[in-house]
Amino acid sequence: MANILFDNGKKVGEITDWTVASYEPTYKNVLGKIVLSVPANNECTFVSPKPVKRKSQLVMIQNGKLEFTLQVKAVKGSTFVTALIVSQKDRSKE
Repeated sequence: MANILFDNGKKVGEITDWTVASYEPTYKNVLGKIVLSVPANNECTFVSPKPVKRKSQLVMIQNGKLEFTLQVKAVKGSTFVTALIVSQKDRSKE
């Protein structure tokens, strides 16, 4: 499974330890009423082969088929990245 990372359109390399945490909608009590809250964006963590900056515009392509646009949330040691999945697109249909 090849997960290739791009930073501002430039290839960074293949990432490792790709994990995704999905959030589901939940019911909350707001001012005495029960409402269904919108789930947050899915969150992912991975290890980049090269250093990543907090303001990087990252795109990850999985197996040449799925494209994930990522928003960096935290960077530890310049290579361990926690990011939000902003959008997901199927490239095989294009």
